[in-house]
Amino acid sequence: MKRMLGIWLGMFVVAGSSMVAMGCTSPEEDSCNIKTAGVYVQYEVVEEGNSAHAMATFWVGDSPGGTFLTLGSCGDTITVNGQSLSKNTSNVDHDYYEATMAPADSYDFVFSRQDEDPYTSSVSPRTPVVVTSPSGASISRTEAFDVTWEADSGSIDLLIEGKCIKDFPSINGDSVPDNGTYTVNAGGIEPFVSSDATESCTANVELTRENSGNLSPSLKGSIKGSAVGRTSFTSTP
Repeated sequence: MKRMLGIWLGMFVVAGSSMVAMGCTSPEEDSCNIKTAGVYVQYEVVEEGNSAHAMATFWVGDSPGGTFLTLGSCGDTITVNGQSLSKNTSNVDHDYYEATMAPADSYDFVFSRQDEDPYTSSVSPRTPVVVTSPSGASISRTEAFDVTWEADSGSIDLLIEGKCIKDFPSINGDSVPDNGTYTVNAGGIEPFVSSDATESCTANVELTRENSGNLSPSLKGSIKGSAVGRTSFTSTP
């Protein structure tokens, strides 16, 4: 099945639920019933263009997946740089909290609970990604071409995907040197299935730089910041 675009699709859980939220497949628990030591957090900020998207998901236990937490009415809140995150219930697997804001040098996630000191975690995404080519071109899968962007250092994640082609360089993309150019060899992009060999479709190019952050030492979980750049072209036979 083709890669589905979404945010933090969690593990599919079919058993062990005491309560299943409407529209969700993961079991749900009220955070007011769970002590901080039993909470696992996932924080992420994604910068793209002139905006930043902050997301937070809360789970029960020592890892993501399983039973997720919805923040109850006992005073549990989550903010980023002072802005409250709102609950999003549209995810097919689990709810999460999100907010869109202007890009900042750093993002402070503050998890607040009644009668406890706030738990502050921070992250700074890497340099914004500026993709320079290809853009709007029609490129045959029998031709070699370059993906170019403004270089940085270290590595960057590259993904080229489309309805009629297989994910490139691999499923969900892969890490490549962040040197500003990547050559796609002739035949490197393949039809998704044999019947797509004569089809053309839009190929979306996504380049992502990631950076880990500093999670509150009193919390279990993960925190990362990402900067994303995109372009597209038409992939032809």
